[in-house]
Amino acid sequence: MSPKKKTLRLAVPAVLAATAVVGLTVPAFADLPGAGSGWQPVTYSGGQIQSSTTEGEARDELSNVLHAWHAADNDNLWISLNNGPALQLPATAGSPDHAQSSAAPTVIWTKDGGRGNFRIFHTGKDGHIYQHRIQLTTSYQLPAALPNATEITNNARTNTSQPVAAAALPNNSYMLAWNSQSSDDIWTMYYDAATGKFNPAAAVPNARSKDAPTLAAQVDDGNDPAPWNQVVLAFEGTDFNMYMSRQQYGTSTWTNPKKVGPYTTHSPSVALTDNGYGVITFRDYDGTVGNYQINRHGDVMGSSKDASYGWTNSAPLATSSGPLVYNVITGGGGGYSGVVWKQAADFRGLPTPAAPQW
Repeated sequence: MSPKKKTLRLAVPAVLAATAVVGLTVPAFADLPGAGSGWQPVTYSGGQIQSSTTEGEARDELSNVLHAWHAADNDNLWISLNNGPALQLPATAGSPDHAQSSAAPTVIWTKDGGRGNFRIFHTGKDGHIYQHRIQLTTSYQLPAALPNATEITNNARTNTSQPVAAAALPNNSYMLAWNSQSSDDIWTMYYDAATGKFNPAAAVPNARSKDAPTLAAQVDDGNDPAPWNQVVLAFEGTDFNMYMSRQQYGTSTWTNPKKVGPYTTHSPSVALTDNGYGVITFRDYDGTVGNYQINRHGDVMGSSKDASYGWTNSAPLATSSGPLVYNVITGGGGGYSGVVWKQAADFRGLPTPAAPQW
């Protein structure tokens, strides 16, 4: 969280949480379908992951999962495959130091034939955005030598305390999003794997925030029962409400940001399922974790407030696997510490939502 935002928040009256919902109708808080009842530790071979931020994670098509996290007591970055040994990420080529960041890393998996690639994005101590591209070995293990970080082109930069958002797209392409280093604008940039180049970065119209945005994508692969065919951007507005904007895959036009829910204190996180549903996870003003259920139109279908955990002082993570959505947080109370997870929703068996109208 940037210092300018912290100052603003101290001036926000407590009544804002109650009044911010004016003009917005959302279902009353209740468990989402299939929500879990308790939190479980996120582990590696050395025990529970300890971090000063929320971790990043992604799964490949064989359900191999890569966790990446910011250390609890310094700015080093670590990864673990399938809850195995922790390995430290190296810095750029020629540098003797390990990769460092003041923000949480972000992980996606892109399918490019063969084994695909895990891609880890992090904000450098200089505010520039960096990537580690990791392909598993033929036996689906981490390589003996992890690749150095490479700097993202087009002078992509954000505040050093804020992570970059990323969403995987077909054919090894992906999209990045970040909060401007010099204004409240949110920028996105598309990587076209066919050309091996990034398109020019562009600000999302009317999307303004003092915190990092989040991205998710679900695109028709011929197997999904209700393909989204879109990229979804979620963010905390400068009025502290949550918003989302959608882009039909293959276009460059974003819908006007739409209010999803009231007051939040950190960046939200969005995850989309393969059957037309999704979840936007947020940290509420009292430190608890909540979820908004959305469909392919971006409509809010339900909401939940977690009652099985005390609080967290970091931005949460929403991540999906098929029709399931999970919440991941770094503990700050409720008898837990370190990084923990729980099932937020199971959307199997729900009616297939109608295709979005653009």
